[in-house]
Amino acid sequence: MIKLFQSTIKQAYAVDIVGTIDVPAGVPAAVSGTTDIISAVVRFLVVIAGIFALWQFLSGGLQFITSGGDKGKLTEAQNKIQMSIVGLVIIAASFIIIAIVSQVLFGDFKAILAPKLQSI
Repeated sequence: MIKLFQSTIKQAYAVDIVGTIDVPAGVPAAVSGTTDIISAVVRFLVVIAGIFALWQFLSGGLQFITSGGDKGKLTEAQNKIQMSIVGLVIIAASFIIIAIVSQVLFGDFKAILAPKLQSI
């Protein structure tokens, strides 16, 4: 059932809406390497966001432990931990949403995050 649904979506949307985009004449074939650069930048930003969220989670945990029963510090530490978890969920959800949109529009889960340009 799922395979039938996926093939129906591919036939209905992937071919009719977007199609194939060719690189314009006169553009060097090396331009297709820019997709690797874009993918590397996206990966780098995701890693930085993940490290920052981990740092906030650990510092919130340390702040929670060292709060000494002070309700203000305890609440601040809990908020920091909750926000770091929300940040990680948003990072993961963004990849899921991009994969779904990519599958619906282009018929491939990696079409947006790892696009492939046709060279001349």
